[in-house]
Formats: sequence, C-alpha cells, structure tokens
Amino acid sequence: MLWFKKQSAEKIEVDFDAIEPADMKMSLDEEICRVKLQELLNATEEKGGIDNFIEALKSKQALFSDVLSYDKIDDISLESIEVLLDTVFTSRRKLPSSLDKVPPQIIAQQIKHLLYGKQTIEERMQQFVALFDDENKKVQRAAWDFAAELLHFNRPEQFPHMSRWVWNEKETSGALREFIRGGDTMRDITFGSGPANFEASRLWFAKQLGIQGFYRDIHYLIDLLVAQAYAEYILSMSSGMGMFGPQFGNAELTPLELVVKLLGIEPARKNNSMRLKNAVVH
Repeated sequence: MLWFKKQSAEKIEVDFDAIEPADMKMSLDEEICRVKLQELLNATEEKGGIDNFIEALKSKQALFSDVLSYDKIDDISLESIEVLLDTVFTSRRKLPSSLDKVPPQIIAQQIKHLLYGKQTIEERMQQFVALFDDENKKVQRAAWDFAAELLHFNRPEQFPHMSRWVWNEKETSGALREFIRGGDTMRDITFGSGPANFEASRLWFAKQLGIQGFYRDIHYLIDLLVAQAYAEYILSMSSGMGMFGPQFGNAELTPLELVVKLLGIEPARKNNSMRLKNAVVH
C-alpha cells in the first residue's frame, strides 16, 4: 500500500496492486542474455560507463514522477504532457495532433485514472488509448506506448516497460524475441501481451542480472539491456533491407545511439527545448 499527501497534509490512500507474474510460455536464453549484457557494457564503456546511462534514465524518471505526482496531477497542463511525450520516441511524432483534439482537462483525468485508478492496468491502458483517434491504428499504437511509459517512468519499480518495442504479441515482434534461442526463425511465439507477461520477463531479467552480480538500479539496467537487443535487431534489418533510415533520422546509427533514442534519453536540443537536459553526452 502506498500513501500520497496532498498539500493540505491529508493522507490519500492509493492502492497499487502488485502485478502477479504469469507463467512464461516461452523460454528465454541465459547465454544470449549474458552476451547481450556484455555487449551493452562494452558499448557504454566507450561513453563513460553504464552509470551515465542509468543516471539519464533516473533524470527521465524524476521528470515523470514530478509532473505526474498525485498532488499535481489534477492541474497538469497540456504543455507538461507534451514535455513528457517528447521523451517517448515511438509516440512523439504520431500523437501530438491527436492530443490537440482532446480537451486538456479530459486528458488530465485519463492520465490520473491510468496511473492511480482502481481498474486493472490493462483496462486503464485501453481506456487511455480510446481517448484518441480510434480509426487510426498508428495513433492507437502511439497512445499505447505513451501510456506504457507514463506508467513505467512514473513508478519503474512497480510497472515493467510495456511498450510495443519490448513485445508486440499481435506482430510477434519486439526485443523479447531476441532472447529466444532460434527466435529469428520462429513464426509462433506465445509470450502473451498483458502486464503479467511483461512482469514475468522482467523478473527473469532481474534474476539473470543478479547472477552476473548486478543488484542496484535493476529496472533501469533491464530497460537498457532490452533496448540494446532491439536496437541491434532494428539496425541489422535496416542495413539488410534499407529500412527505417528516415524514421531514425540517421542510417548510420550505432546500436547504443538507437538505445538512447528508444528510451528517450537524448540530449536537449540546442535551444534547450524539450528532451532531457541532463541526458547522456554523445
């Protein structure tokens, strides 16, 4: 049970039900995980070490938790929502025009319900998605990813990262596939797509990281590890098929540079507009 205080010091009880992990229907491979972890550590070492990237994720989390705190959520502005959206790579191009069509107070209410509501997590995410253009599948997918990041970066210890690039059951695609031995040739991968499935995979990664001697900031390290695996896949597909260049803005991205984009921890722009001011230095 968690407690939040209003400015009046009145205690508000907010019930966060722990996510009960599902039984994993697919086996992830320990050796693949170990190799990909070492690749991540090697890549980040050239940029000052893994701690720099963890600090960047902490900076993003601090931004989200401040804007989305229980005692501020009722007064959240469209500008604040847009600042958060700007750090969500898979949503920031597709969702802004749809945001403008929904009254800010309605968006604020739905974000509050998403983060602090009493229904199941999946129901709350689906209701948030329903706010936006229900005929535009790209907008719906962007809204889902935004909801996933609002939950995760508001309380990363509580909620796993549930964006589609982590796992997309409908498309049988995402980073989790890269941890299955022979997953690149499988047509049928039945992870499941609910929060319980994401939590099960997160616990598996936490166990593997513990075996490798990592015990602090595990939720951030899992984000980096999973993003690293997906970045390697995306860039291998891009080089082989000439895809994704315009979307990622640079056909010569390294996996680590794409990790930074996927996790929304890019440096602030030159005019300091949007993005994270304390992001990692390239």
